[in-house]
Amino acid sequence: MRKYDRRQILKSAAAAAAVTAGGGFAARAQGAANTLKMGVIVGQTGGYAVYAAELRRGIDIAVEVINAKGLQIGGKSYKIETTYYDDRTEGPTAARLVERAVTNDGMHAVLASGGSPIVKANVSVAQRLRVPMMPLWSQVDGVYAAQKGSPYMFSAIPPFSLMYREIMSLIGTLDNPKIKRVAMITPNDELGVYTGKDYLPADAKIAKLDLTDVEYYPAGSQEYTTALSRLRRNNPDALVINALSAEVIGILKEMRSTDWFPKVVVVESPSGLREPFGDVLNGIYVPILWDKAVAATRDDYIGTGPDFAKLYAQKYGKEMPDFVAAIGAHNVITYCQVLMKAGVTDDPRKIRAAFQAFDGATFFGKVGFRDDGLNVKGSILAGQFQNQEPKIVYPKEARVAEPIHPYPGSKG
Repeated sequence: MRKYDRRQILKSAAAAAAVTAGGGFAARAQGAANTLKMGVIVGQTGGYAVYAAELRRGIDIAVEVINAKGLQIGGKSYKIETTYYDDRTEGPTAARLVERAVTNDGMHAVLASGGSPIVKANVSVAQRLRVPMMPLWSQVDGVYAAQKGSPYMFSAIPPFSLMYREIMSLIGTLDNPKIKRVAMITPNDELGVYTGKDYLPADAKIAKLDLTDVEYYPAGSQEYTTALSRLRRNNPDALVINALSAEVIGILKEMRSTDWFPKVVVVESPSGLREPFGDVLNGIYVPILWDKAVAATRDDYIGTGPDFAKLYAQKYGKEMPDFVAAIGAHNVITYCQVLMKAGVTDDPRKIRAAFQAFDGATFFGKVGFRDDGLNVKGSILAGQFQNQEPKIVYPKEARVAEPIHPYPGSKG
């Protein structure tokens, strides 16, 4: 994810966030017997809000199912109660709330924000408190490098360094027309720099593609025009738009207004794109962390991917727009599986050891943590919008649709 100039240090903890409770939770000095108190820190306002609602829908589904089927930890039955905190998509605010959840509010489990630059602040808190926890959605390898060998933050999502690898591998095999020259547009923030200097060059080299241009625009701004103008003049075969959905929307609108689309277009995330673009999306590539049609892995609570899709439709009366809700549920189930392995809810050393030794799976995919806390066993597939929905198109053994090539709106 992305670094925000929208993070400002708040003047007091009282101003830091609005806190809402789920599952009928009422504040009390001591946690109720056999109650697993789970704190969820997420940017309900600010730049991350586009993801927050769907993450919460997935979390709520998982909590309802687990509470209905029963959660056994160390021979005791537990019910999960969730408390939601708004970190406003601000790193300092998130760090304050994580510490509050652990030290003041007595949370047994903490899902500590989404967006890797935000989570970076929380990694420091987890290290200082020596309390293991999970982020909601954080993948940037560099964020976890500081805890390599001694992790306390454990992400169930695969590393961002793999985000575009399968897409680049697919692009390198395409013909009629052949794709050779790749460019990227990204904010000039921590993730943009990592991706532009390390991740995408490595992927391009593996796929025998030439990364010819990386254009940066000011982080947190909407100043895309200059960067896009330079890219348009260089006319690459493929363009990667490495940005949060709100910025992807602005960039795609700018490209549409100038009637310029290369032969291949890649976006970082599918969230929030369908409504403003409709069929314009068809043919655009996107990394896929999970697909509702795939039943490759399962867990004892949700079952498989199709089972989660069914639960979502039953609860919310509509189809899932993307995989974000599934990430929320995946985190809750993984956390509970780790606590079951640990056999305790209140011993950080045993819980951390259970995280480090964990080897399991949910309906979302496989989970196993490497020595920096990132999920080394998860996978990121190459997707493409078809009929306005992301479909897996690569690798071939996982393919549910043939790739569309070139992009139908290509003017390059």
